[in-house]
Amino acid sequence: MAMVLAHVSDLHVSRFGEHVTSLSSRKTHGRAAPRSRGPAWEVVEIVDEWRIERRTEELRLVDDAGKVHQRRRVQPADAATLQQSFAAMVRERTRTAHDRLAANLPDANEVERLLVEDPTNTNLLFLRAARILVEDAPDWVLLTGDLTDDGVGYDLILAALAPFIERGRLLAVPGNHDVYDSPMFVVPAHARKRRTEKLAAWRAFAAQLGLPDAQYWLRELGEGALVCGLDSCNPALTPISASGAILTQTLRELTAALPPATPADCRIAMLHHHVVNPPVRAVGSSPWQLGMRLRNARTVYETLRELQFRCVLNGHRHVGYRYHPSHAPMFISAPSATLGCRSGSTTRPFYWRIEVRDGDLGSVRERTL
Repeated sequence: MAMVLAHVSDLHVSRFGEHVTSLSSRKTHGRAAPRSRGPAWEVVEIVDEWRIERRTEELRLVDDAGKVHQRRRVQPADAATLQQSFAAMVRERTRTAHDRLAANLPDANEVERLLVEDPTNTNLLFLRAARILVEDAPDWVLLTGDLTDDGVGYDLILAALAPFIERGRLLAVPGNHDVYDSPMFVVPAHARKRRTEKLAAWRAFAAQLGLPDAQYWLRELGEGALVCGLDSCNPALTPISASGAILTQTLRELTAALPPATPADCRIAMLHHHVVNPPVRAVGSSPWQLGMRLRNARTVYETLRELQFRCVLNGHRHVGYRYHPSHAPMFISAPSATLGCRSGSTTRPFYWRIEVRDGDLGSVRERTL
């Protein structure tokens, strides 16, 4: 019987399930409270550490990080009703907080009910994806980065994917959202996280998976499969760039560590950034990738080809595709498991179900989430 690998990417778990750090998503999920001009704001109610504040004929809702989520002008006669509405909004939002969900995972029916009310909530969409993964029961789950939207929510991933983690069957590499500085102009200054802080959170998570703090690692999976996890999240000097690179020293060490491949070897690399470009979307055009690319992609491509890797897994672009150049690995890009796919006949998220038997790469199929 073939061994089954699930290639999953870009979960974007976050504080409440909001997607706030993607430059392609311009939804407003709160802004820092500006310096007050005029009368001071008075706190009229506190709900789950969020403040409902009032001054003259205005009410506003401020979360525990100081972000304003709602601000409304209101007549005195309607103030109590609006205050109740704000309180209900807080209870609804905090219900999908990563830590609350992790402490008490909702069942499938509850997740679907909540998604009817909040269909783009990435925490809930992740729980749906995790349930499908657990039911599908692959032998291994391989996550290729952007597990979080801004370095928050690893507890929910650990809880929902516990059946794989407990058996040591979950492997992961970081994505730019997991370990790069929070992007300015998108995340308010008071809520931004530095790379050092996010790296510490990633390392703590990786340690619970039994993965080393290293630029690359190797893991034997059985059936002749050897997985190499590569950290492509070495940021550029350019501000807000989401590009990456594999360190030259890493490629040298990997080359020295691997003996010549045999026909019985099925070497699989996993990294966040794409090595080969996504397919063109129309004749004469190609996808925009400013600040998104793997900066030394050609060198990485040649190294993996020379080391006789069978396939290379990536995420990052939220585009699902397979590309198999002659005399080279098969490149398999997974879309976002929560935000969907930017290519193909459907925007529905999916993961790749990959079969390996006796060192041979078998079927590679989409599995809808």
